Amino acid sequence: CRDAREQASELMGYVRELTIIGLMDEKPMMIWASHYLSAMAKALMDDAELGMTR
Repeated sequence: CRDAREQASELMGYVRELTIIGLMDEKPMMIWASHYLSAMAKALMDDAELGMTR
């Protein structure tokens, strides 16, 4: 579970960077990529939470 949280945290760092780049450079593809990565990070956290309750 700890590994999943670390990976989700790393993904959220990339989400932040991609969002800033997308906004500053007017690159909507970067914003869509950050949206996709944030969904992956959420899935990791949800899975880690399920693992902790078992």
